[in-house]
Amino acid sequence: MKTFAGLILCCVVLLAVQGCSTTASTGASHPTVIEKGSPAPVARDRPAPAVPPREQIEAPATTPQPPAVVALLEHAEQQANAGDLGSAAASLERAIRINPGNAVLWYHLATVRLAQGEALQAEQLAVKSSSLAPGNRMQQARNWKLIADARRQRSDLKGARAAEQRARELERR
Repeated sequence: MKTFAGLILCCVVLLAVQGCSTTASTGASHPTVIEKGSPAPVARDRPAPAVPPREQIEAPATTPQPPAVVALLEHAEQQANAGDLGSAAASLERAIRINPGNAVLWYHLATVRLAQGEALQAEQLAVKSSSLAPGNRMQQARNWKLIADARRQRSDLKGARAAEQRARELERR
């Protein structure tokens, strides 16, 4: 149980530093689509990095997920970060078929679609993710940041500013 609590704390920290990760150099440079170490939807036996004290962190509620979902998310992460966005999307779609109520999976599919230039679909997927995470302000804020990026990609600057404002409001609460 201690490793599960440590994993939740690790996931929260990883969410807080989203976008700060790097990928290993393979000769080709690809943007990070699914951030390395993104919160897997189930506890795993991994060493947890140092984390801030509990009182500084709001941990989202998680429920154990089927091992297939965890494996598909990890595989999608590798595929996306290697530049194989089509395969990453397919892996995430398979995971969603197994667990359609997992907001993290919908969010990651949205990041892949945005990287593929499918901004409208990315926004719709992020909205779906938010609808599945009503009490998780951190996940909702991540979704609104992605919505802002999608709107910016579609040249909807006013909509992007509104989405960024919504993300900031969620982060402040």
